[in-house]
Amino acid sequence: MRKRNLSLLVASVAAALGLSGIAHAVNPNVRGRVTGQDKLLPEVYAEAAKPKSNRWTWREPSPAVEAQFRVLSGNLPRDVCIAATSAQTAGPQEPVLMKITGGRIVPTTLAVSPKTKLVFKNLDPFPHKAYIVGNKGFSAEVIQPNGTREWTAPDGNGRYELRDELFPSVRSWVVVDPQVLQVAYPSRDGAFVFGLPAGDYVLKAFFGGKRVGKATSVVAKDRGVFELKEPLNLGEGGD
Repeated sequence: MRKRNLSLLVASVAAALGLSGIAHAVNPNVRGRVTGQDKLLPEVYAEAAKPKSNRWTWREPSPAVEAQFRVLSGNLPRDVCIAATSAQTAGPQEPVLMKITGGRIVPTTLAVSPKTKLVFKNLDPFPHKAYIVGNKGFSAEVIQPNGTREWTAPDGNGRYELRDELFPSVRSWVVVDPQVLQVAYPSRDGAFVFGLPAGDYVLKAFFGGKRVGKATSVVAKDRGVFELKEPLNLGEGGD
């Protein structure tokens, strides 16, 4: 009975991780770190800081708070997506869960291959009205609390921005690239891992729907772990 319950638990966890779209490798064979995230300023923060927006009150920083905690920058586990791309065209990924909660869509940046399904789930106790900017196929439509709405990434390359008519802070970007095989999100300390089939790959970082940092080549093997010698500097290169 205990073995059966354990098997069911493992299956449930695997299903949940599959819907999340985030790489949680059981046996990771590529490891790396990112740096330079302090240079990344989310557009939501930049817009809120404008006097005409009347959406944010800026105060003088307290000298009792260390400088590193006074910097408005990207949240690594939510805002920075690392995509493993290959020379061959990748097929659709597993459905990706996009959580609408706390005034955000999480993750805020995602890279997927064409035909990948995205499931938007409203976890707030009030409605949201999400839409894709300039896309008639995903116009503003109410998503009730605990409700969902689906969208499938089209063919080809593209960059799609999602917003909410009711909450301006709800914003997310989806990058569609036929060469994206798998994605991962760095932890708060900047570390990330991939569990990839053996082969050659290029890692690309995205923030706010745009490339950041320089593309880095990696070699995944059936045995052993490929360690990036230098961190991916998100504050240099990119688009």
